[in-house]
Amino acid sequence: MHDSEISRVRVLEPLRDRPAVEMPVFGRLLGTMRGVRGLLLLVTGVLAWRLPWSIPWKALAELARKESFRELSLPPEGLFAVGAKAYFKLPGTEVAWAEARLPKPALLQLRAQRRVWLLGPDEKGRRFLQQPGVLWPRRVRTVTAPPDGAARLDAVEQRRVPPEEDVVLIAHRRRVVRGICSLFAAVEITLVLLVAIQIYAIAEGIIDEMAGVIVLSIFAMVFFVLGIEAAKDIVKPLSRGKWTEMVAVPHGPPLIGASGLATLACRVQWSNGWWSDVHLSKVDPSLVANILATQRLWIIGEPFRGTATFAGVPGHAVLGRVKFN
Repeated sequence: MHDSEISRVRVLEPLRDRPAVEMPVFGRLLGTMRGVRGLLLLVTGVLAWRLPWSIPWKALAELARKESFRELSLPPEGLFAVGAKAYFKLPGTEVAWAEARLPKPALLQLRAQRRVWLLGPDEKGRRFLQQPGVLWPRRVRTVTAPPDGAARLDAVEQRRVPPEEDVVLIAHRRRVVRGICSLFAAVEITLVLLVAIQIYAIAEGIIDEMAGVIVLSIFAMVFFVLGIEAAKDIVKPLSRGKWTEMVAVPHGPPLIGASGLATLACRVQWSNGWWSDVHLSKVDPSLVANILATQRLWIIGEPFRGTATFAGVPGHAVLGRVKFN
């Protein structure tokens, strides 16, 4: 259900009757992730390729150059879920249902909006799903029916609420924090294990070189200190109060790094008519794509010159840091 406030929030959407690759930033993301996937295949072998929910970026890129996304609105009784998997009937079929594995923020957004964009199928029957305002695609599998025990997700009212009450934003924020903390912990544990292995090897007389232990120990301690400092900024609570909408004019196209994160510089207009520069570094490309598509930047709370704050899109799983000059 869409109320007037949410309807006024313009977001990134695929271009109707145009190749999917023409959507802002989507083509750049496909090119970057296709290269990253190739590197992963070299490092991890076929494991990364065989994961059932992994995105076949090469196939997706080829399909996106030829086909366009098609919008699908779900009826109130047409959405089911079991755990992280959502189910809805595919258009033009009697027995085919779509099965998509969605994280909690994406599932909350889907339940409120009841609207998705579908790409495909390709020659192998693969389909891909995209949600309004979110750049990252999801892989869709075709099943004959939802499994036993699937619960129907009734429609809920979607309203623009303050950031601290936005359930989609809060769930997305928690997921981002968990992911970053897990990555930090994994790297730190790996460094500590390498130090322990070298100490054991020295104690057993296998090696007698202490330089490696010293270097790894220093690196582990420095990484730990830097990680703690970064975590303070990552886990900082979101500003309370309201969303602030600002006109934003990008200086140029964004840069997409190997990590899939984006960098963008643009000028924004303040409420008093003044203009200033802002910089988004290593943020979710969905945030950058929304700025390019709508010429709008949504700030959480009140913006202040010379500070960094959070930006996102009301009611959508989009979040990133922006620095005001």
